[in-house]
Amino acid sequence: MKLRKILAAASAAIVGASLLTISASANDGFLMYASGDWSAQKMELGACPDGEIDVTGDGTYTVTAYGMEFEDEDTGEMVPAPAAGAVVFCVDIVDLALDLYGGKDAEGYADCETGAEKMAFAKAAGLDITDVSIQTKSTDGSVVDIPVDQSKLLFGDIEGNNKIRLEIYNEYGDSKNDPCIDTSAINFDDSISVTFTISGLNGGAPADDNTPADDNAAPAPTAPSDSKGSPNTGVEGIAAVAGIAVVAGGALVIAKKRK
Repeated sequence: MKLRKILAAASAAIVGASLLTISASANDGFLMYASGDWSAQKMELGACPDGEIDVTGDGTYTVTAYGMEFEDEDTGEMVPAPAAGAVVFCVDIVDLALDLYGGKDAEGYADCETGAEKMAFAKAAGLDITDVSIQTKSTDGSVVDIPVDQSKLLFGDIEGNNKIRLEIYNEYGDSKNDPCIDTSAINFDDSISVTFTISGLNGGAPADDNTPADDNAAPAPTAPSDSKGSPNTGVEGIAAVAGIAVVAGGALVIAKKRK
């Protein structure tokens, strides 16, 4: 069975890599957003510095896209750009797949073709992303929470570029076929934020600081409970085997900070 082969390869990659530990590393995270007509967009790292994050370990993070503006032809002034819908709506965390399990070059990753298979591969390496919530703000003071179907979340090294992507909606990705949100509910002219909980990076140690500088502050990070993880993919068993391998080998590899 193909999925079983993928999970087995991911398990081998963890042990073979001597458990790259994320606790001493920091990975840049940012929100990619483009409105339904592409008129409002923030698509790159550095586009919204105060809304970006350093993922330093297990915890809860909030990432934000803001500053949607366009030049008024009559006045020449920059004015807020209303954003409606979405063609791209993702969270990217740079080099996290590389640090976690060796990224796109990990044994077995090449067998992953769909987004679901890439998510299964990431989950087999211990990664989980849960409790995703979305909020928009407008200049009139209105705040709207966008409902999220947690069962339809898609994450992993979706594009084979060593980033871990939380794909909320992508017109050009697998999430288009079964999205976790109704994109027609998105309508704002100030900012859009995504809050999520990530686990499986450092055995539950909370991040030191993951609070964005603007008023879309993240809740204080919390370590996941013992019940978190992915029992359907055998993550707990994988972690136990890998732990034995580290003790036996007397080796602990700390992933260096990647920027």
